[in-house]
Amino acid sequence: MLEVKDIYKEYEDLPLLNGLTFEVAQGELVCLLGPSGSGKSTMLRIIAGLEEPASGRIFWDRQDITALPAHQRGFGLMFQDYALFPNKTVKENVAFGLRMAQRPKEEIDQIVRQSLGSIRMLSFADRPVTELSGGEQQRVALARALAPDPRLL
Repeated sequence: MLEVKDIYKEYEDLPLLNGLTFEVAQGELVCLLGPSGSGKSTMLRIIAGLEEPASGRIFWDRQDITALPAHQRGFGLMFQDYALFPNKTVKENVAFGLRMAQRPKEEIDQIVRQSLGSIRMLSFADRPVTELSGGEQQRVALARALAPDPRLL
């Protein structure tokens, strides 16, 4: 499914990722571990298409997607700080990616209801995310990342 091949990246003129190579099979869960500043988030941003490697390639189902923009990869992201939109409600945050994909309103409403139900937060739908606890915000961020049914999260 996902193949990361010989990725190099520098940060502030210092090597950060030095020939990183790995594969992730369908259904496999992978965790990147390392100390702060070791390049874990940078590697995830490269896979997602938010950053470009200095060299190396990213493949999905044997297709080179290295130059493919993030919005065309069909990958989901859940940021460490959740990156929720503070000016939006819970349901508006979950619906965001679906709206960007221009899904029909009825479909968006159905997916948002299902997503919020799965995290037991349907009753929070109209609440501003700024009124949620940290754990509740984390659950909303997860629902938002999963709502568009990404091929990789």
